[in-house]
Amino acid sequence: MEKIPTGLSPSLRLGLVGLIVGGLVALALLPAPHRGLAGDLPQATLVRLDGTPVRLQSGKPTVLTVWATWCGYCQRQLPEFEAVARAHPEVRFVFVNDGEPAALVRQFHDARGFTHAEVYQDALRAVAQALRVNGYPSNFFYNARGERVGEVRGYMSPEQLRAALAQLR
Repeated sequence: MEKIPTGLSPSLRLGLVGLIVGGLVALALLPAPHRGLAGDLPQATLVRLDGTPVRLQSGKPTVLTVWATWCGYCQRQLPEFEAVARAHPEVRFVFVNDGEPAALVRQFHDARGFTHAEVYQDALRAVAQALRVNGYPSNFFYNARGERVGEVRGYMSPEQLRAALAQLR
């Protein structure tokens, strides 16, 4: 009866280990792909409060908040974000309303007097769907190239927002 080989020779094992290690080192040295979190700035068509369509553009760091008028946390957070926006003109603040009628969004905007944040209506809920929003407010942070670098689901205090802005620079 012939003996069946059960293992690899020590030199073959060493060669295979070297090949695997070399492959892992090569992968580690390759340039890293885009490091954004699950995507770039959504490219949905939104509507300004004056009724004109607009697409979001990169170019400077952006804080994008998806919200609804009936959301109590949104009613508290958006004016606080507006105040921080006044102190940080280098950052773009975008408030995207999720699917409510334009008249209701305008009324909310006018009652709060937003001047620094950009307020948009998203009647088709394209942004919320693209970002998989499942609650309000949902806050997303993008660098100047439009790459998502962070997100916070739920209310953010002004202090939390300022800490997040420091990470955008």
